[in-house]
Amino acid sequence: MSVSQIARFAMVACLAVLSGCSDPAPQAIRARRVQTASKERRAQAEFREATVVDFWTGDKLTWRLHTRSLVQEVHSQRVAARPVELVAYDKTGKVAARILADSGNMDRNLRYFRARGHVVGTNQGGMRLQADSLLFDKDADRITTASRVTVRTEMGDVLHGTGFRSDSYLNRWEILSGITGSFRSLSPLQGLMQ
Repeated sequence: MSVSQIARFAMVACLAVLSGCSDPAPQAIRARRVQTASKERRAQAEFREATVVDFWTGDKLTWRLHTRSLVQEVHSQRVAARPVELVAYDKTGKVAARILADSGNMDRNLRYFRARGHVVGTNQGGMRLQADSLLFDKDADRITTASRVTVRTEMGDVLHGTGFRSDSYLNRWEILSGITGSFRSLSPLQGLMQ
């Protein structure tokens, strides 16, 4: 063995010993076991207290997730959050939409985000969406759900139905079926009916 090979071997051995002695779970990240009825699952990382996760496209902030609990599972790409406040930013950096929910999960690259339980979505124009669940698909730049929805429009109209589809800022949207509702004012439509 040459001197350089012995030095490399010694360095690798020291790193192996030091990495075995280091604290594998710093204060902010705690791994723990979660017992389920059928099998045991392990969390890779768990963040408690106030947690903020930013998602960037190039140098632009596109989404920000606020939560009190964020858990990364060991054998999947899924990250679970509880509760959820997901804020969407437009190209100028202004808040464009906000989604609140009891819980949610996503893949680590935010290709999708699924919000569940008492979901409320709002846009900057004043539209308000209520649903049991929503799916944000980043690649399609779309928010969808198959659940029952209630939408209060910017004009104060209240619509109910099943299924919903929208752009990611909740600006261009549609209820897919079973639409009923109440309208505050039909005056914009009266000119069309004459």
